[in-house]
Formats: sequence, C-alpha cells, structure tokens
Amino acid sequence: MADFKFIDAAFLDTHLRSTGGLQLVHFGSSLVTSCNFMRRSLSIISPEFQGTLPMIEVELQLTQVDVVQRYQVRSLPTILVFNGIEVVERLERILLPAELRQ
Repeated sequence: MADFKFIDAAFLDTHLRSTGGLQLVHFGSSLVTSCNFMRRSLSIISPEFQGTLPMIEVELQLTQVDVVQRYQVRSLPTILVFNGIEVVERLERILLPAELRQ
C-alpha cells in the first residue's frame, strides 16, 4: 500500500509551513467511492515518487467548512500539489495512475 502521511485537516497549514518543498495532498473521504479509487491510484504510483514527492492524505469531513473554504475544495476527491504553502497544481477529478504520473 502507499506510503501516505495522514494529517488532520486542522494541522495541514502547520505541516506545510514547517516542511516546505513539493507535497501532494489528497483531500478525500472514506465515505466517497471515488476517493477510495483515487487512493488506490496514488498507492500504485507512490513508490515511484518516494523521496521526491511526499503524499499526504487528509480525511475531510463536510463539517470542516473552514478547511473546505481555505483550500477551495469544491468536490471530492481533490488533489492539490503544494510548493511550500502555495498551490501549484489542482486536480479535481478521478485520475488513473498513468494520468497522475504526468
């Protein structure tokens, strides 16, 4: 399985500020089937990016309105690639492993 770091949404800002560099953050919910599919796709490609692109999983609750607004999560799953605290890529659809590699 993937080597994801699981972070509570409330601590994501702190984590991004303290670590810096490129990081992929998957906002999902275990209650959403498409999020589970995306998690599997990420787990397939994660070994290829080990050491170069940390992958973070954030289990997002619909009641976390402040987090939804802060990161402009409009649908699940959402993948954001950060460079430090700046979003450099936004993916808001289900992707196959080959599409994620690109």
